[in-house]
Amino acid sequence: MKCPKCQAPLEAVEISSGIVVRTCTGCSGVLYEADDIAVPLRLIGPRPARFDCPRCRRPMETANAYEGQIEVDRCATCSALWFDAGEIMILRKLSGVENIAGKKGDEPSRPAAPAAPAAPLGAAPAAAPAAVPVPPLPAVKVKEGKAPVPPEMEGAQNRDAERAPTVELDGRLYRHFQSSIPVTTAVLGEFPWVAKVGDAARSRDFICPPYLLSQEVTATESVWTAGEYMEPEEVWAAFAMPGAPPAKIGVAPAQPNPWAGELPSVWRSFGVAAALCVGVFVFVEATASKAKVYEGGFEVTAADLERSRVGEVFEVKGRTSNLEVTVDTNLDQHWAYVSMALIDADTDQAFDFGRDLSYYHGVDDGESWSEGGRYETFFVPSVPAGRYYLRVEPETDAPQLSFRVIVRRDVPLKRLPLIALALLLLPAVWAGMRHDSFENTRWMESDHPRTSSDDEEDDE
Repeated sequence: MKCPKCQAPLEAVEISSGIVVRTCTGCSGVLYEADDIAVPLRLIGPRPARFDCPRCRRPMETANAYEGQIEVDRCATCSALWFDAGEIMILRKLSGVENIAGKKGDEPSRPAAPAAPAAPLGAAPAAAPAAVPVPPLPAVKVKEGKAPVPPEMEGAQNRDAERAPTVELDGRLYRHFQSSIPVTTAVLGEFPWVAKVGDAARSRDFICPPYLLSQEVTATESVWTAGEYMEPEEVWAAFAMPGAPPAKIGVAPAQPNPWAGELPSVWRSFGVAAALCVGVFVFVEATASKAKVYEGGFEVTAADLERSRVGEVFEVKGRTSNLEVTVDTNLDQHWAYVSMALIDADTDQAFDFGRDLSYYHGVDDGESWSEGGRYETFFVPSVPAGRYYLRVEPETDAPQLSFRVIVRRDVPLKRLPLIALALLLLPAVWAGMRHDSFENTRWMESDHPRTSSDDEEDDE
């Protein structure tokens, strides 16, 4: 069966011997058979409802009871009764009968103590009535170990773990945190309802840190509670307790993430710094000369006793800047080590550099492959203006090696802005990791953990 209001699945719950009702797992409504209501209902003014009976799929009707103080939905065909969440509690108050479930003709149970009406969420609490002295309650003995689950809750499935429902209230979206079946193990004090050891309810917690919504559902009512997280020091000060509160352990469900406020500002700072970094590089790239100052060709063979080659003198003008030296060879299934020196023609000061080159290719199982490359690029930093020439001395296993050398002036290094962006990204990554670590700890105790213990074991 499905709920006639929200279409969520209906779940069978035995509320007393032989009395089984269907409760909605979504909106907490409840479906009764007509014979299972011990309270006489005189329904007045029936009118068509906008939904069908979940039992027989025939149209339902809505009527008034108790002089219009409550509306009851009834199936016109099978006489099943549908109560929205909270209407059972209203019926108990109007009828003065605590247990409304029972076969017709049974003696109704004693009237329940009148309960103070619940204030709507967000409203100011009503003034508390004057306290009435009561005799001390006897101590309740609780057996050690796990409290037994009442029969009506046995085998209950936590569908929320798969559905992950949400609740919207006052413009906030609350995410489902945990569903459970709390059981009363001891009773001490005064309550506006009859509390007994062994009472059980379905509890659901929803969070929108620092705000918390909790729902407790029984077969007869649904109660919502709104709360807000407070730091231990605030609670300690509110009760004027001496000393300091104990240290916090773990993360509370509605505890604010200290990195949630820092993360946006860190990313904004990264965005500004990254934009500035990219802007500087674009400006440098646009204003760099990248002028070609030399191009020459060289050739050596295996028969050459002297493999050193010297190029023509070229002039480098302008401010102190780098030189980009590109070597393009004819390597094919061979390797070479090209040792080079940039020599100042006036002072004989030399800048030495060199690099391995190799190029191999072939076909393996019908697929072509290649390794290495025929050309390489060198950067000589901080070269002042002057007259220079290149001395090249290659070593190779090739019988004949030809290569050309091209020298350009003032060429920006594209890897520098990438390195700068990576360094600027580190604080944002660190803040994100701290934020996620906090959230992982929070949700580990929920029905929707972001990481599982199996994942942690695999990481170890």
